[in-house]
Amino acid sequence: MPELPEVETTVSSLRKKALKRAFVRVWDEKGEKELKNIIRRRVESVERFGKGIFLFLDNEKVLFIHLRMTGHLLFGNWEMKKNTITGKEEWKSKEKIMQERKNGFLRYVFFLDNGKQLALSDPRKFAKVALFSKKEAKVYIEKLGPDPLLLGKNEFIDLFKGRKKKIKTLLMDQQFVSGIGNIYAAEILFKAKINPAKNASLLTEKEIEKIYDFTQSILKKAIKLQGDSTSDYRHLDGKKGKYQNHHLVYQRKGKDCFDCGEIIKKTVLGGRGTYHCPRCQKDKE
Repeated sequence: MPELPEVETTVSSLRKKALKRAFVRVWDEKGEKELKNIIRRRVESVERFGKGIFLFLDNEKVLFIHLRMTGHLLFGNWEMKKNTITGKEEWKSKEKIMQERKNGFLRYVFFLDNGKQLALSDPRKFAKVALFSKKEAKVYIEKLGPDPLLLGKNEFIDLFKGRKKKIKTLLMDQQFVSGIGNIYAAEILFKAKINPAKNASLLTEKEIEKIYDFTQSILKKAIKLQGDSTSDYRHLDGKKGKYQNHHLVYQRKGKDCFDCGEIIKKTVLGGRGTYHCPRCQKDKE
């Protein structure tokens, strides 16, 4: 699932490509009528809250997009053409990179007033697209935990008071802090040398400070590298991010730890695959 760095990268690009542009047409494979209400509406601002993308329009409405597991937004031009093999009509692009398989599962196409299109590719169809009122958007945002990049160290430490979840599970709880998922939780805890299964209530203040410091540095590094394309995530131009080339433990099961040489282990915690070093992270609660 795209996490904070991937969504932040997408939002930064959307501000360059879609800000002040108006929608002139919408296509979605489900034929939902609600989205037609964005036609002739102009994008006033583009914001990220947690893992959600919010396009604030000039009519007090908000186009909300959550990429979920396999969604990513693309910016370009497509035409509806008939597949000569299946006989079905499909969106096709002349741009070679948009022909990459990961970029070919278009579920929504938004036509802009400059002749360009914003499309959502989503192989597994989990992404959510909805039209909110500003009030509904506010309610959604208020349910999220604070953005980790906007927190001071003392504010971050205070969040841990009374918390009893496993630390990795807690970091991934969007009502605790918003934006961190499986990839970055694993990376942060490896750098902090904390076992992902350790109960948050047992963490020392020094350990929490380490988690804070590496949350800041790793998320900022991932943004600089324009996100992680281990799975389906791509930039608006269809290209991959680069953080997957810098993994410390994530998806490195069976490989040597960069710090101590121990073999990276994969376990399941809270229903999610969890990577850690048994020696550096003690391999116990």
